[in-house]
Amino acid sequence: MEALWQDLRLSIRWLIKNPGFTAVAVLTLALGIGANTAMFTVLNAVLLRALPVEDAQRLVLLSNPESHGINIGDGAGIRNLYAYSEFQDLRDQNQVFSGIFAADSNVRRLDVAIESMGQPGETEPAQVSLVSGDYFRVLGIRAFLGRTFTADVDKVQHANPVAVISYGYWKKRFAQDRSVLGHKIRIRQTMFDIIGVAPEGFSGETVGLSADIWTPLTMQTEVFPAWTDFLARPKDPLQKILWLQVVARLKPGVTREQAQSGINVNLQQVRQAEVNAMMPERRREYLDSKIVLSDGSRGANALSDSFGSPLKILMAVVGLVLLIACANVANLLLARGTARQREIAVRVALGAGRRRVMQQLLTESVVLALISGALALLLAQWANNLLVRLVSIDSTPVALDLHPDARILAFTIAVSVLTGVLFGLAPGLRAARTNLNSVLKGSATGTMRGGRHGRMSAARVLVAGQIAISLAVLIVAGLFVHSFQNLASLNPGFDHDHLLQFDLMFLEANGYQGAAIHQLHQQLLERLESVPGVRGATLAFMGLFTGNDFGNQISVDASLPKPGPEYSSRGDLVSPKHFATIGQPLLVVRDITAQDERSVPRAGVINETFARKYFGKANLIGRMVRYDRDNPKQFVVVGVVADAKHNSLREPATPQFYLPFFQANG
Repeated sequence: MEALWQDLRLSIRWLIKNPGFTAVAVLTLALGIGANTAMFTVLNAVLLRALPVEDAQRLVLLSNPESHGINIGDGAGIRNLYAYSEFQDLRDQNQVFSGIFAADSNVRRLDVAIESMGQPGETEPAQVSLVSGDYFRVLGIRAFLGRTFTADVDKVQHANPVAVISYGYWKKRFAQDRSVLGHKIRIRQTMFDIIGVAPEGFSGETVGLSADIWTPLTMQTEVFPAWTDFLARPKDPLQKILWLQVVARLKPGVTREQAQSGINVNLQQVRQAEVNAMMPERRREYLDSKIVLSDGSRGANALSDSFGSPLKILMAVVGLVLLIACANVANLLLARGTARQREIAVRVALGAGRRRVMQQLLTESVVLALISGALALLLAQWANNLLVRLVSIDSTPVALDLHPDARILAFTIAVSVLTGVLFGLAPGLRAARTNLNSVLKGSATGTMRGGRHGRMSAARVLVAGQIAISLAVLIVAGLFVHSFQNLASLNPGFDHDHLLQFDLMFLEANGYQGAAIHQLHQQLLERLESVPGVRGATLAFMGLFTGNDFGNQISVDASLPKPGPEYSSRGDLVSPKHFATIGQPLLVVRDITAQDERSVPRAGVINETFARKYFGKANLIGRMVRYDRDNPKQFVVVGVVADAKHNSLREPATPQFYLPFFQANG
């Protein structure tokens, strides 16, 4: 320890005596270490960090952590999301969990007004999450102020207009006013009482989604009045609305495998009671449903599917950048080592062993790297915030906890020490092999010969390594640019130039329902088409590149829709002149028209992949297509449209059909 302390003092003294070299080396390393720390910080937040809850290791997910949105179906196969009635049944029959809760798989951005002195205040958007009553108890979250709601709110629907707000929302909207309890906030047309503030650092169970306000699931129709009642038990079990993530906490002594076996027994009991009216084949498919428990310590995740692989690739690339930085600093140290030959030779002559000299030089390198690591933490924090802003948009902000934790600090220190060893190893080895006699005698010839031989061989290796790694990085960057250019030049199947798309979530916000929505859609189209400079306007239920999708089992002509992926097709509802408006070429006959909204049977347009797969070269105009296996409907083919990308430029062409947007029961 005495020798180490002496080496540290000498290292700091040497770095201070050479400010120019120190500044260049620190900045070079800080950029390399900072890039690695920034990438690891995001990777940690997206994939590694546990939820800030009590004993997170005991949490399990009954649903797919990466599933979000709303689906309609029976939930066969491995379960992704759940209907509210399913959650109720599993909760009531549970024998293996100490608690179980459900949460809306998406956090919804809504306009929220704060009542002040009995008068509604200014309306601002907030992220609202619907959760069951045991949400906070199962997670082990205790209110920072006030209290959280309990399982009692699940007993009666529409009767518990209470809310818990996040610490961040309390700070932003209420300036940390401790009298916030009892204040009222208005969501849609309903006033909610604030009963508690969540602890600092907790923003929900899903990585990438940050909730400002939590309200009970039993208030669903008050929060989303334009939706159907998602809480009602469906009359047809094949038409469940699947929209909930389900999370549970294992009982003490119960393993995940035991819990999975137990909860699947409960699931089969629930589904057995629902199959009496089903056909035998459909019954077998319905009972083929299974819950696979996954680790819930990191919660659900809205980002891993989109960002997981790119982050790992970027982590590898910035690792190569750090190696280049190490080689740069190693070359600088080799150059500085020439001027220090006499100093090192004197130390050796006075009794310092070559190993001791190498230890001193490595200590200097590690100290230099640790100083760079400290600066890298600051650079990484700035880079992380910039990165999150770049991938976020106002309507769908990306919420990540990027504060440095023990894992990030340990990573930065480990990378700094390893970096110091890497770039200090070559200069240290060269110094340990210094020709003592030549240096002390001051023999210019001997010194230059021995020095040149050692210096050039090490330098050549480092330069060759830099060139090789730089070429690898440039090749990877070139491939990325090439892929981007290919995607940018790829024809999506429609004219995307000067095409503007927006959603109509404001209809829900203002309580439009039924015929009122239909009428407003019609008026909106008419007004948009009358705007100067607008060539056309259209409506689509799914939209372009929104991530929304619905599929159907289909069949051609008289047969019933058949099971299996080979008999499936995407579907969408579109308004008249849809294809002409977005520039999607029609190949056969015609577009959807206003007359099709009243036609019997329904008129439909199919894409060329649908036509090729199910009709081949046969005449297809006037042919009948049946869809929706559990509630069969049909349409007559009136046209064929070119294939178009739906959710991704990389996706292969798949069968797709389009039906009139305004047709009743479409």
